[in-house]
Amino acid sequence: MKAFELWMKYIRCNMGVAAIWFGMTVPMVVSAVGVSLDLGQTYLVRERLSHALDAAALAAAALASEDADVVEQKVNDFIEANYPPDKVGFTIDTHVENHADTLYVNATARLDTAFLKVVGKDYIDVFAEAEVTKEVKAIEVALVMDITGSMSTMVGSKTRIQLLIEAAKLFVNTMFERVGDINDLKIGLVPFSTSVNVGTYGLGKTPTGLTYDTPFVNNPSNLAYSTTDSNKWGGCIIEDYYPKDTLDHVGPWNMYRYCRTSTGAAIPNCNTTKSGSAPNYVYTVGQAQNYNCTKSSILPLTNNKTELLTRIGAMKAEGSTYINVGLVWGLRMISPEFPLQEAEPWSDTDWKKAVIVMTDGVNEAHTHYSGLGLSKDTNHDGQISSAESSLSVTQIEANSSVLNDRMLDVCDELRDKKVLVYTITFDNGVSTATKKLFEKCATQPNMYYDAPDGTKLKEVYLTIAKELANLHLSK
Repeated sequence: MKAFELWMKYIRCNMGVAAIWFGMTVPMVVSAVGVSLDLGQTYLVRERLSHALDAAALAAAALASEDADVVEQKVNDFIEANYPPDKVGFTIDTHVENHADTLYVNATARLDTAFLKVVGKDYIDVFAEAEVTKEVKAIEVALVMDITGSMSTMVGSKTRIQLLIEAAKLFVNTMFERVGDINDLKIGLVPFSTSVNVGTYGLGKTPTGLTYDTPFVNNPSNLAYSTTDSNKWGGCIIEDYYPKDTLDHVGPWNMYRYCRTSTGAAIPNCNTTKSGSAPNYVYTVGQAQNYNCTKSSILPLTNNKTELLTRIGAMKAEGSTYINVGLVWGLRMISPEFPLQEAEPWSDTDWKKAVIVMTDGVNEAHTHYSGLGLSKDTNHDGQISSAESSLSVTQIEANSSVLNDRMLDVCDELRDKKVLVYTITFDNGVSTATKKLFEKCATQPNMYYDAPDGTKLKEVYLTIAKELANLHLSK
């Protein structure tokens, strides 16, 4: 009995010790959790501050001015735009060193602690830095340009397309002026409207008739390429089913042949224009097979300045607005994968890749046909014919939201591949929704530009050219 009593006394004594130890441990556990939360916030602040500094340094390095106050103001403006005061942590100090060959920026952000206050630590200072070398390392740029019918609208004494041509030429000239070695620069052109015209490259030939590569456009009727003969193929293509129409892939693509099957037969109730009022519509014979196919074809990446300027100067405005189709060919142009062959490997860190996409309107599906194939609309009287359903094309609703979503899919793909995406809306008639769409597409919000007129459009292309020409982030 005495042994039992001694045993119970021992247990009671140890239970007391355990309770004491537990009581001592609880504050330590709670403090550890609190400290980890504060440190986690510190990591987020450092990441956001680093991204803001990178953008600020690149933008400031692109300035033509060497005035210290102007450069510092540019840095502060970009930090404020990309790291606003309502974010966790706030900047308390920014330092700028602008040298002939480099621009160095550092900043400190202060994070008010939540749990470390208990031990007397009211805040944590987070430091980040960025340095830009003012020289071209090596850059590939795809100019994705809206040349739809609305670009023929007059703005003062010039059309929008003329203003775009001037701005794009300024971009090209500026890039070549600032490059020490033209082998470090490649620029490609992707004019777009209802579709993208891949030109003779789709048939495996260069514009001069030399062998380019394996054809990547199906040609069952053995059509020749021509932008003037309506009985030949005009160069535009049909994208494959979603999601392939948002991806870099090897094809093949079908020929764009307005309201025709792959053998050239007209599709009932498609190759028509509608007049009158419901229910007594009158259908008349529609357009030729290259209807709304832009005559301005792509120019793969090149450092031939003369050819770039010539092709830009020849652009014409026609067709509907399919920004997503133009943008995905911008991706394919800077990709080293088939079908185009000029881009450097994704893994080559000596080369930076960029896409600049510009529009003057909104995504707008054509009521009959486009680079995405056949649209379902009232002109079909709610019916999809057997000839239509047999086509290997994407069939979509005539709804701009579908096109917007696909455009954002391409934007995501570009960002995933670390491509710099600059976006531009042109003319003061662009909707707020489109502006927000383009801002969302850009790599960072400050890489979206709105140009309400031709003067501003030139200014924007010049700014981007200077930024890209200075693009060599050292730290």
